[in-house]
Amino acid sequence: MRVSLVTLFLLISSVANAASFTVVEMPKSKYLAKTPKITVALPASYSSNSSKRYPVLYLLDGELNGELVHGMLQRLHASNGSYEHIIVGITSQNRIKDFAPTVNQDPRGPVGEGGGGDAFLDFIEKELMPTIAEDYRTGQFNSLAGHSIAGLLVLHSFQSRPALFQSFLAFSPAVWWGARETAEATKKYVSSQRRVQNYLYMNIGSEGGEMREVYDSLAGTILRNRHLDAKLQLDEFDDESHDFTLAVGLYNALKGLFQYQQQQEGK
Repeated sequence: MRVSLVTLFLLISSVANAASFTVVEMPKSKYLAKTPKITVALPASYSSNSSKRYPVLYLLDGELNGELVHGMLQRLHASNGSYEHIIVGITSQNRIKDFAPTVNQDPRGPVGEGGGGDAFLDFIEKELMPTIAEDYRTGQFNSLAGHSIAGLLVLHSFQSRPALFQSFLAFSPAVWWGARETAEATKKYVSSQRRVQNYLYMNIGSEGGEMREVYDSLAGTILRNRHLDAKLQLDEFDDESHDFTLAVGLYNALKGLFQYQQQQEGK
């Protein structure tokens, strides 16, 4: 499947603007040496509908990807293709340290880097999410989204803390990282009996070699072990490079998320 990037950016250009997000002041974290920059974008109806509560989308690399996600959600909502969301952008000051769950010892990568993924999830779970819930009208549905090494953290959360979020959006997750611990742990999780009901979106672009081999192996295991209580969506964009897989996959990811949310409401 191929999506024109020009068409995609034109689609959201009428609703995205540089003033969508405001900075949230966070106290010094107990779990991280450097507290991430946190920004929040509120739905258009937030101020006029004072009794409504909203699902929350926690977006890794929020400073880079926030306006794109915010604009797409607004455009989809305008066409009854999405619920409005509170978007919480999370921008790490050390992406590899914070997003990689394990320390890399493979000489082909940055040796000794990573290993802070669980501490970063502790920050999200025990400091950020309570702050957002206290300061904003949040509902009971939370999503986590990330691209590349941030997508790896999304998958780590999916298998290690499956009840923390109700949906997981992983765009070209860096499943090649280290000794492929996250990929193997995710395979083990989806093959087990302890799976939690949720929505998982995952995609890949034109990446080749070991990256594609590890991804295909993981995707195949997930497909073979999918269950009725979860919604799974996988995309392949063979004509798009790694850098663009969040942009080209965002529409499908959010559309699938909306379908899953409607399904849950109907139960």
